[in-house]
Formats: sequence, structure tokens, C-alpha cells
Amino acid sequence: MRAPGDVAALARASLDGAVGSLRLDDAGAPVDPPSAEDKTLLEHALCRVMFGLIEEASARATAVMSHVASSGANAKKGATDKSGEPSMPRLLDLALTLSETGVVEPACVFNALEQLVETCTIADCEDVFTWVEARRGRLSADALWRRGKLVMLRTCNELQRRLSKTADTVLRGRVLLLLSSLYPLSERSALNLGGNYNAGNTTELDDQNAAGDANTAGDASAKAEGVVVDRAFYETFWSLQKFFSNPPAALEPAAGWKTFSTSLGSVLDNFETHRLDKTSSGRAAAAAGASVPSGANVEGRDAGTKYLTAAPLLHLQLSDPAFRRHFLVQCAVFLGFCTSPLYKGVDAKAARDAKKRVMEAIRQTPPHGEEFAAAVALALRREEGWVSWKRDNCKDFEREPEAPRPPPPAPPVMRRRPRAGAAAPAVPPEKRVRLGNPELDRLWNLSEDNASALGDKRDAAPTAEVYLQNVVDDMDPEAQIEETYKSKNDKTYVWKALRLVAKADMGAFQRLGAEDMETVVPAMLGVEPPGRPTGADGGTDGGTDGGDGEGGPAAMETGGEDASREATEPEAEEGGEADGEEGEADGEEDKEEEEEEDE
Repeated sequence: MRAPGDVAALARASLDGAVGSLRLDDAGAPVDPPSAEDKTLLEHALCRVMFGLIEEASARATAVMSHVASSGANAKKGATDKSGEPSMPRLLDLALTLSETGVVEPACVFNALEQLVETCTIADCEDVFTWVEARRGRLSADALWRRGKLVMLRTCNELQRRLSKTADTVLRGRVLLLLSSLYPLSERSALNLGGNYNAGNTTELDDQNAAGDANTAGDASAKAEGVVVDRAFYETFWSLQKFFSNPPAALEPAAGWKTFSTSLGSVLDNFETHRLDKTSSGRAAAAAGASVPSGANVEGRDAGTKYLTAAPLLHLQLSDPAFRRHFLVQCAVFLGFCTSPLYKGVDAKAARDAKKRVMEAIRQTPPHGEEFAAAVALALRREEGWVSWKRDNCKDFEREPEAPRPPPPAPPVMRRRPRAGAAAPAVPPEKRVRLGNPELDRLWNLSEDNASALGDKRDAAPTAEVYLQNVVDDMDPEAQIEETYKSKNDKTYVWKALRLVAKADMGAFQRLGAEDMETVVPAMLGVEPPGRPTGADGGTDGGTDGGDGEGGPAAMETGGEDASREATEPEAEEGGEADGEEGEADGEEDKEEEEEEDE
């Protein structure tokens, strides 16, 4: 404890081989599990060193957690080496390290803390808890916490009994926060499952006869300050405390809620009549600061305060913003108890209206009324969830992890059934190579060896005759292909076709510059254009020999024949009409002759 440096490293150097057969590795863990006698011996040694430090700190009148142990010649003279580090925190660190490495029992550090807290003053206990809060993560490790949680709970409960509910409220809160962080949220050891109330918290009022003279003086000063406080209001105000201390007992009578509602309305009317401003909060803060001795610790001086109930003080207390906030928060908590869930005998509408008035009074109380009201509303909402959890018999928040879902079954492999007469694949399935990528697999398995892959012509370019057949098919009238969708109007198709034509027939390629593809392609392929008439002077010969195309002699002859046919059609129609008229006249003459013969 007196040597400078890392306490864990020093402990490894001093303990290795010093106790029985204890041997430590480089990490400080025992090579072989130490015996129970060795663990007990080391734990007793730690306790003796700790008590020696406590006695030395007490003799020097120094704080236990900041005391530096004497060393060497200074120990005989009774002097302290002020250049070293505090000894007690180093001793606790050593106990924690030995507990973690298994040199001593896991509960050793908790036992040391319990004995230290029992022998320290309240001020020293605050420093001890500062050390505990700094090592909370290591203390809550599963290996240590399972063996030491009951010792830690016992230590905190004993300290809570020693602390004052009014003077040591901050340290009490730190102890509770430490326990809440170490224990799981569903731990029932700190739950009030029976719903018991602190019946010992009573409020005593002044005797009316004994306080008569004091009330007279108080009423005079209250009137001077503009606050009217009489005996009736005094009793009404402090009578509400019985509802806050034990709500079920106060609401049990038939007129319990009505009495509370009437009394609360009178107090809120007084608050609304005598509102506080910023100057009131400033005067109250100045008065509170003047009443605190110089150098005193003012942290949390308003926490856990129990106010006096003397009648002459009430008009002064009503001018204190902190006093009003204490009372209004009590009202908000009580109304939350009455409405969620609705307590028997409570008027729901009246309770909601009262709660709105209370929250508005909190907002109107300086300083920072809006922020304080928002914090109170948030706390009340969380309280509702806490109440519902207790009503449901405190179900565990922790849930068992869900079992991992089994992997989905692999989809069935769909294999193509080979068609009848289809060629067998170049590479058999048993010889295929898997490279992890579908496209690489396909390229690699095109053939069994590279030489055969070079000679594979399955993906070679088509011949001109095969590729240009689409143009001939588009010319067939029975296909009924619109002009826009014909292959000759597809730029990609035309580009490929030009390359194939240039490779196959240069003369046809030159003609494509001036003539239509549907004229050149049939002649190049040596086929008859579908849908065009043929004759002695057929268009095929004309297209092949003369190259007239659409404007050649064949087209002219065809056009002449069509024109002569159209010219003769009207004459035939006119002749037909004349023949019809002559037929009708002959029919009428025959009919007249038959009538004459009959006569």
C-alpha cells in the first residue's frame, strides 16, 4: 500500500510464492486453484491492513479515503508521506483485483466494503460510495455479483438506517440509485407489493388556545404583506396532509373525496388570488441563502424537507415558491392515484378539473414554471406505467431469447428435361466445373477442352440468305405487318443487313444506296417477291435485267392495265343500266299482249 506504482503489479510480485503454494501467471491469475486456507489467510491479511489504515487515519484526524499511509522512517516519527497516493482506495483496488482473478473468494471485496462502511463516519461513507460508483461496472460482473449481491444489499440497508431523512437526503438517493443500477429492474426485494403506507408520517397542528397570541401577530403581518391567513385556512391547508400520507384511509369514508375536493378548491383559490412573481422567488432565495452558515454544503438543501406547521409561519411559507411547489406536486401525485385507475367514490370529472388547476398553478409558480410542470407531467406518466406493472403482479421485463429460426429449406433444383432429338451438352454434368459465378460457369463449360471451344460455331454470325429472309417475309400481304414495324425500318437490323450484303454481293450493296430493300433483297436471293403479279413481262425479269424497280416499265405496264380497266368499268356499268331499261320495256309489252288475249 505504501509503494508507488500499479497495485495489481505490486501484488503479483509480492504474493507470488509468498503464501503456501500460490503461484501467479503474468496476468495475476493463480496457476493452480489456491486452497481454502490460503484464501482465508489472504482475506484476513487484507482486513488487518484496512483496520490499520482506519486507525492511522483516525489518529491523524484525516479522511479515511484520502489518508496516505506512513512509510519507513516516517512511520516511527508519526509523519505522513504526502507525496504518495491515498492508501485506502489502493487497498480496495487490490481486493477487487484479487477477487476477479480468483486469488481470494469473489465476495472478498464486498466483505471489505461492509466492514469499512460500518467503521466510517457519514462523511467517509460518502467517499466510499464515490469509489463504489466508479467501479460499478467491475463490481456488477457476473462472477463477483452472484456471490456478493446479498452482502452489498445488507451494507446499503445498514447505511440507510444510519442516514438522516432530512440532512442526508443526497447520500440516501445515491445509495438507492446504486442499488437500482446493480440489481435488475424486476428485482422484488425493493418492491412494496402490499401497498403499505408510512403511517408514522403525521402532521401535528398548533393548539388553538396556545397559538392565539401568535396568530394575532401573524395575521397582522400577513395583512401587511397582502396575504390573508386565518385559523380556518390554516386548518384547511394542513388537513390535506392526511390524504397525502395515506390516501386509501382518507378516502374510505363516504364524504372523503368531497372533503378533499372542497379543501383543495379553497387552497387553489388562495394561490390564484395571491400569485407569485419573479421578485418573490428572488426574496425567498436570498432569505434561504442568508440562513445557511458560511462554508456549509448547500447541495440538495431543499430535498426531503419537512416543513414546520406553526400557524405564524404559514403566510411566510405561502410566499416561498419551493413551499408551493412541494404542496402542488403532492396534490398532482394524489390526483394521479385517484384517477388511474379511478378510485371508488371519486368523481372522475371533478378529479380531472382539479388536476388541470393544479398543473396550471405549477406553471404559474416561478422560476421556470413551464419546465418544472413538464417534468412533473412526465413523472406522472411514468408512474402510471409503474402502477399498472405492479397491478399485473410485477411481471418480469426480461424475456428469454427466442430460439433461432431453422434455415429455410433449399429450393428444389429445377433441371431442364432434354427435348427429344436435342444434342447432348458438350460437357457432361459430372465433369462440369463450378467457379462460383453463373456466367463464368457457362463460359468454362462450353467445351471439354480449349481446342474444341475455338472451333465451336454455335454463336457464329448468320449467313446473308438466312438473315435477309425477314425482309421477304415482311412483304407477304397475308402477314399483315404494318410499314412501321417492318424489318427494313429497324436501324439495327438494317446496319447488320448492310454488312452481310456487302460481304455476300457488292453489286446488291451498291444498289441499296438508291433502291428500296424490298426490291433489292428478293432479286439478290433469287426468290419471287410475295404478293406481286407475274407475267410474260413479269416484274421479276424487269427487276433483274433492267433494274427499273418501282418506276420501271413493268410498273408502267401494270399501271396502264389498271388504268384501262378502270376506264372500261364505267362503260360496262352504263351498258348494264341500259340493258336493264330495255329489259323492263320488253317485259311491259309482253304483259299487255297477254292481257289482250285473255279478253
